[in-house]
Amino acid sequence: MAWFDQIKAKFVANVANMYLTENGFDVFNIFPKVNSRQISGYIAKYTKEDWLRIGTVNDYKRQGATESAGDDYTLGEQPYTLDEFAFHKDISKDDRNEYDNPFDPVRDAVTFVMNRINRILLYHMVSTFLTTGVWGTDSDQTSAQWDVKSSGVSTYDPVDAVISWKEAVEKTTGFTPNRMVISADAYHALQGNTKIMDRMKTTSDKSITKQVLARLFDVDQFMVMNAVNSAGDDYMWTSSCLLFYAPSVASKFNPSAGYNMLYKTGNMNVLTDRIPMRHLNNSLRIEAAVKIKPLVMATDLGVYGYNLNS
Repeated sequence: MAWFDQIKAKFVANVANMYLTENGFDVFNIFPKVNSRQISGYIAKYTKEDWLRIGTVNDYKRQGATESAGDDYTLGEQPYTLDEFAFHKDISKDDRNEYDNPFDPVRDAVTFVMNRINRILLYHMVSTFLTTGVWGTDSDQTSAQWDVKSSGVSTYDPVDAVISWKEAVEKTTGFTPNRMVISADAYHALQGNTKIMDRMKTTSDKSITKQVLARLFDVDQFMVMNAVNSAGDDYMWTSSCLLFYAPSVASKFNPSAGYNMLYKTGNMNVLTDRIPMRHLNNSLRIEAAVKIKPLVMATDLGVYGYNLNS
């Protein structure tokens, strides 16, 4: 039904019932953004072993007029090609000219289009980053789920699990994971875990929040992904988490588990446009588009935990 069909009805101006979701979760905050002026190109990729290699101490000793020890490093390239995602809604001439509060067809169309693009990007991110077989370590927690309890006491300590994952990354890369993204149901399992509650007894915190868990897990960012699926009967991503290292901003001098490659469009990640559609009886098209490529860069900087809760 169009807004034009509603003008005879009188609506309350300051309230409506709109299923606008995921405002609190920004896909661009997970991995550093890299703005590119090229649709396709390469990212320089150094070989880790060249920078960790030592050999023996005696290899570096010299006496008198002799040459110092020498070595070299290799430089590879990781290709990327940006994909464009776009979505639109058309607004008829009548809808634009004849509407009543609380309806504003142009404003609502922008909200509708941007919400859809955001959900598309979230789904694309889940299929790229948040799944098994991507990262250097997959940890199946089926036998040590965080919501399992005996006589009201949690059986497993999530902090111990995360510490072991962090050590696994440190031992192979020299970098400590500093970010964690977790599914909403796994986050809820943490909030009911009595091992977590016991660790909080020495603090002034009264409830288990994202900020508290960030301190317990010793990460800079603790993010909860609570987007719902298309059917509206479950979360888009469940019973899982990704622990990884990424710098605060993309840099030549730091590795990163992944990047969000974006076509440079000024300060906006997603561009919106108002396009007159004269051939559609002077309708107005509201369109949003983004050129992006979620890129896995260093698989050994990430640990993917799954089956975290029942």
